Amino acid sequence: MTTSRPTAFVMNMYYTGLGIARSLGERGVPVIGLSSQRGIYGHFTRYAKSVFCPDSKLQPEALVAFLVRMGQSLGCRGIIFPTRDHDLVFLDRYRAELAPWFTLVIPETTVLEACLDKWQTYLWAQRSKIDTPKCWRIEGEADLAGILDEVVYPCVLKPLAAHQWRTGKNWTLVGARKAIPIYSRTELLTEYAAIARADKRALVQELIAGGDDSIVITACYHDANARWVAGFNTRKLVQIPEGFGTGCIVQAASQTELFEPTARLLSNMGFTGIAEVEYKWDAAKGVYRLIEINPRPWDQHRLGNACGVDLMYLAYCEHAGLPAPAMKPQPSDVKWIAEDTFVIAALSRVRRRGAGLRTLFQEAKGRRVFSIWSAADPLPFLAYAILSFAPQLAGMALRVLWASLVKRVGSGKRPDTVYVSSLEKGGNRG
Repeated sequence: MTTSRPTAFVMNMYYTGLGIARSLGERGVPVIGLSSQRGIYGHFTRYAKSVFCPDSKLQPEALVAFLVRMGQSLGCRGIIFPTRDHDLVFLDRYRAELAPWFTLVIPETTVLEACLDKWQTYLWAQRSKIDTPKCWRIEGEADLAGILDEVVYPCVLKPLAAHQWRTGKNWTLVGARKAIPIYSRTELLTEYAAIARADKRALVQELIAGGDDSIVITACYHDANARWVAGFNTRKLVQIPEGFGTGCIVQAASQTELFEPTARLLSNMGFTGIAEVEYKWDAAKGVYRLIEINPRPWDQHRLGNACGVDLMYLAYCEHAGLPAPAMKPQPSDVKWIAEDTFVIAALSRVRRRGAGLRTLFQEAKGRRVFSIWSAADPLPFLAYAILSFAPQLAGMALRVLWASLVKRVGSGKRPDTVYVSSLEKGGNRG
């Protein structure tokens, strides 16, 4: 396989991967989408050739062997884009084996570890004088006992690294929750006992009051010398589940005052590559406070195109040894909508007699781009509608009917949510 431009390899073709394929493919970059699952909507994009391969989380040794064989057939080194934390861990673990054939769009090992480990991120924020919620690290029950008199409530119980709760059976053990709000000492003890079955290591973080629209993202690219190149902002409007979920409606924003602290923090860390840095507005203190750093492409990165900043193409050009493309930052109010999750969330609100339905639709008004649908690339959405959405909708209808039947006879437990499986598949969180 030879080409005048290096081939970009995208790991997993859900929201993030499909968006990367479109950003690069629209510019004539050859793209190969890697996936361990068939029937994924991203496989049907016109902007990438799909290849089925082992999973980075479940079969890492088989995947590295697969990639080495593929790399040997390339005319020049390929460029690999991860789309989930397990991909980052995989690429970091096998850097040496992959290096002859690929360049990796990830930071160096120590920097990557500092981004994935929320405690290390907290320490770097303190060193860089970045406002951040108070955090406490737990390695076991003794650590928990030692901080009980210091913890302030409400707070949040989180994994030290997000992927740790998604390994093996851990996701089931933690109740399929990425973060757990805590409102009392008793609740902290109870919830920690539950999650400790999956991983005794955890982080307790002060909870900042405010709705989902208090969360602002600074997305940026730092070059090989850890220097800020370009960035843009987004604001979460709707998360599913509310408070600690995945963005369903996210809008381009202008909070350029966050550029300087973000650049300072990442430069101090020696960060290179693509970053999504999350802040939350603390109304009580009148300041944005750092929540976490995501050191890879994420679901809503396509909003950068509306803001005149295509971080994926910036990353590609630097790793391909091409001149940096000119970026023309501009204000934008475009909204990114995960249409699959949106529809499921809307139907769930209908089931709850319309509670919150009007607000959901109001938030979706305006100029929009979608996670799956594109007029220039319609097949992924059609594939999703036929292969995934229709079966999910039928399953939802059956669950609702069953819940109603059980309720009538006076027993059983009514399901609280019906969109979790769709969200997990759609949001690249596997």
